[in-house]
Amino acid sequence: MTKISLRQKIDDSIALLRKGEKLALLMQPEDGYYVGFSGGKDSQVVLELCKMAGVKFRAVYNNTTIDPPPSVRFIRDNYPEVEFSNPKRNFFKLVERHGLPTRIIRFCCQELKERGGVGYVVVTGIRHQESRNRGGYQQVMKKGKTKKDAEVKNLDKMESLNFQCVNGNDKFMLYPILEWSETDVWQFIARQKLPYNIVYDDSSRVGCLFCPFASTEQILFNANKYPKHWALLKKSFCKYLENKKDKALETVDEYLDWWLSKGSIEEYKAQKAQLELFTENETK
Repeated sequence: MTKISLRQKIDDSIALLRKGEKLALLMQPEDGYYVGFSGGKDSQVVLELCKMAGVKFRAVYNNTTIDPPPSVRFIRDNYPEVEFSNPKRNFFKLVERHGLPTRIIRFCCQELKERGGVGYVVVTGIRHQESRNRGGYQQVMKKGKTKKDAEVKNLDKMESLNFQCVNGNDKFMLYPILEWSETDVWQFIARQKLPYNIVYDDSSRVGCLFCPFASTEQILFNANKYPKHWALLKKSFCKYLENKKDKALETVDEYLDWWLSKGSIEEYKAQKAQLELFTENETK
């Protein structure tokens, strides 16, 4: 298999952005693309590629209200062109209503991260290398709330794409760095002399402090580094439990221990019972 150089990947990404701009302008003549910006390395690359391609775009940061404070400052200080979009309810209010987010129940992603860009061609920095789930992604896809994501195979016939069926639900997704590696991303950042987000000094990712997809170690690290945010999480979850009639566990701390274990409540209870039995036998 022939290895593709970074220069070629840059050229291919720019060509894709220029080709897709026709559809972006058909859908949103005033704005063009909707560029999702998080302050992370991948979104930096995508934004820079849009500038290099000379395409029309609107860059937006969907404020999750639970991102690391240095990351928010990084965006404000280095990317004044990026709009801040604040949610109707912050992360902690959502916890009061829904409880703790899990890998299966990710209400926070839907209401905080993925709420923008309806009716647009949305450009983001998703890459195949990031996860197994993203291995099936294509460079251009139609995404909807009620329909299965569908690949858009022919960008050359954009007028035939049924963008009128958006109806408040759908958007087209364009992933210009889908085939890039993490090494490609960092090399591009160095090559273009882009600013550096200091959150990467402590973490391999820039994202929500208490994301259920983050490792337990990373969540605990963030809890220690940002104790006020962790205290707010506990306070919000306490309010959720006050309105919950059937409680599977007895205390807030037990729920947090279960949540950090990444398993089911049944598994957590079984492990706890085993540990208590072991401790009891050790003390005899």
